[in-house]
Amino acid sequence: VKQMAAMQGAGGQQAAMLTQLLAPLMAQAFGNKASPTLRSLLAGKPATIVSPDTSLKETATVMSEARKAALVVEDGKLVGIFGFKDMMSRAVAKELPLEHTEVREVMTPDPESVSPDITVIEALQIMHENKFLNLPVCEKDGTVCGLVGVMDLIYGCGGAEGWRSLFYHSFGVASDDASDTASYYSAGSKSLRTSRSVKSSRVAKSDEKPVSKLRPKKPLVSNAQDSVLTVAQMLANKRSSASIVVGADGNLAGIITDTDITRRLVARDLNASKTNVTKIMTSNPTVVSVDDPAMEALGIMVENHFRHLPVVDDRGSVVGVLDIAKCLNDAISKLERAEEQKNSAAEDVVKQMAAMQGAGGQQAAMLTQLLAPLMAQA
Repeated sequence: VKQMAAMQGAGGQQAAMLTQLLAPLMAQAFGNKASPTLRSLLAGKPATIVSPDTSLKETATVMSEARKAALVVEDGKLVGIFGFKDMMSRAVAKELPLEHTEVREVMTPDPESVSPDITVIEALQIMHENKFLNLPVCEKDGTVCGLVGVMDLIYGCGGAEGWRSLFYHSFGVASDDASDTASYYSAGSKSLRTSRSVKSSRVAKSDEKPVSKLRPKKPLVSNAQDSVLTVAQMLANKRSSASIVVGADGNLAGIITDTDITRRLVARDLNASKTNVTKIMTSNPTVVSVDDPAMEALGIMVENHFRHLPVVDDRGSVVGVLDIAKCLNDAISKLERAEEQKNSAAEDVVKQMAAMQGAGGQQAAMLTQLLAPLMAQA
C-alpha cells in the first residue's frame, strides 16, 4: 500500500490510512498470507495486443475472444488502450467504417500502466482512486505483460471470502445518503415489468443489508423495435454502458451492454443501423429484487461474471441496474470516509488532551502524531 500511495503522491498520513483500510481485510481473506501480485494473476493469460494500424473490425475480434479491452502496442511499447465502451461510443455510435478505421484513430493514447509486481490490493486502490475499469500492466522496460480489469481484481481478492469481506465491512458503515432508495422509484413510472416471476431465494433478514443499499442506477430503457445504432447513440449520449430492453407489452425483454455491441455486432460484421437490438441483447436476463440480500446479488454477479444486473420491485417493475464496478467503488469510498472520520475524531481528542495539559504548538503536534493512530484504533 505504501508503494501504491507513493505512486499517487499520497503523503504519509494518507498512506497509513490506506494501509489501515484494506490490508487487514485482505490479510484475513488470504489466510494471513501475502496478497498475490498482478504477475501471478496474469500468468498463462495471453495479452489482448493489437498494432496501431489494426482495423476496428479486427480489434473487435481480439477483444471478443479474450473478453477484454485491447492494448495498442508499437515497437514493443504500449501506446494506447481501447475498450468496449470506446468501441460503442467512438466508433459504432458515430457510424465509422469499422473495416477501414484504424484503432489508432479512436484509442485512448498513452494510458497509465502499473508494474506486474504490485499486489491485487494496490491495484484495487489505484483503480478506485482513478475510476479505471482496466489497468495495463508493463515491466520497467516497457514490455507489455497484459491487462487486468475490475472483475479480475475482484476474483483475485482471496476468492469469495475476499470480496465478501470487503463488502461486508462496507455495509457496517452508516450511509451518508439521505435516501438509499430514491434513485429507484423515480424510475418506477415506466412500470417496466419482468416477463417472468422473480425467483428470490429469500428476503434479506433484519441483520442483512438488502439490494436497495447498493444504490442501483436508474435504468436506461430501449425498445425492442430499436436498432443497435439507436441504442448505441443513446448510451453514448448518456455516457452509460448498459440499457434495459422492453417489448411492446412493456415487459422486460433483455439487457444490452457495450460488450454485447463489440462481441455480437462488430466482431460478427453486422450493420448497426440494420440490426435490431433483440438480435444481440441478452434475453430474459437474471434479475434481483430490491429486498433480496445484497450479498446474494453481489454473489450472482461475481460468480456469473455479470457486470450489470437488473433490479425489480415487489411488483416486478424494473427500478434499477446494479453495476459491479460502481458497487466496488462505493464500498471502498464508504470505508475511506469512515477511516477519515475515525482519524479526525482521534486527532480532536488528542488535541483536547494536549490543550488541557498546557502543551505548546510543537509539543501538541508531536502528541497528535504519536497518539492519534492509537486513538483511532481504539
